[in-house]
Amino acid sequence: MSDYVNVVLILVVGLAALIDLKTRKIPNWLTLTVAAAGIIGGFLFFGLQGNWSGGWHWLQFSGLGWLVGIGIFLIPFVFGGIGGGDVKLMGAIGALKGVSFVIEAAILIVLWGGLMAVLAILYKRKTFILKRFGMGLKWFAMTRGKVGKDLLLPEENANEKEKVYVPYGVAIFLGVITAYLVELKIPL
Repeated sequence: MSDYVNVVLILVVGLAALIDLKTRKIPNWLTLTVAAAGIIGGFLFFGLQGNWSGGWHWLQFSGLGWLVGIGIFLIPFVFGGIGGGDVKLMGAIGALKGVSFVIEAAILIVLWGGLMAVLAILYKRKTFILKRFGMGLKWFAMTRGKVGKDLLLPEENANEKEKVYVPYGVAIFLGVITAYLVELKIPL
């Protein structure tokens, strides 16, 4: 079963990346369908083979993976750093592969997303964003979080010319592929 799950996951994150590049959104029909298929499909796979205890184990494995996947990117979503489709895609990844894989992938996704953001900022010649972030980070660290938060977060009032869009679906795709290649092996 794991080979099928791996193929489905790669196809789903690849499709999500392409859709994100084109529309700047990752659709619910993709993320929610895959999450439901991951949770329910594994349960039925084991159950219909007469292994209901394996089905219940899968339900727990997949459901917890979905919750952790959602939870990992919930805070960046609340602060406007990523979109809701990105969060739901992480939930779908967790539903298919479980907690350990979604955490490994998330670490790599954040690295890819950061690299993509820096490259986008440099390409758009918006280095003031990096300077502002650096100042905010410095003040945030020096004051133990009392000052500098407003410089770390994206400006809500920024006009469209000042904003830099990073298709995080692409970072998710790259992070998942890298997770398959690197295998961090985070013990949980």
